[in-house]
Amino acid sequence: MIWCSSNKATTSRAESFCIVFEAIDYMDVIKLLVSGVREDIHFLNTLTGFSDNKFAVIEPRDVLYLEAGPDGLMAHTKSKPYSIKETLHYYENIWAAKGFVRINKSQLVNLLHVKEIVPWFNSRYVLRMDNHAELEVSKMFSKKLRNTLNI
Repeated sequence: MIWCSSNKATTSRAESFCIVFEAIDYMDVIKLLVSGVREDIHFLNTLTGFSDNKFAVIEPRDVLYLEAGPDGLMAHTKSKPYSIKETLHYYENIWAAKGFVRINKSQLVNLLHVKEIVPWFNSRYVLRMDNHAELEVSKMFSKKLRNTLNI
């Protein structure tokens, strides 16, 4: 089996390549590619948190907010906080479409879990969450929040 691909870049130069597979190798490669795609989708739609000497798989809809602190990055859920890897910037990029917005240098909030938005001093806001936590939106990030929510 021969698989070929060509790519014409924005320049006038065209690139192409071919890969030769034996029939058995070809099916193994397809299985590997499909499993890799599934893992990437699962990875983007979940995070793995650590709490009470156990790991838990957490979906974005269950996360109220992410907070960077002296102990690293924490994912706060209604039940408890979980220690997680990666950075706040990483989740800000991949979860923006899921309703997560940066509200200050150390917190990223899930807008689905905001109960109230209270105007505060100096163009700031306080967000009251489902778990009764109050998070302050800094002046630097309040404009982005206003634009996101059309307020």
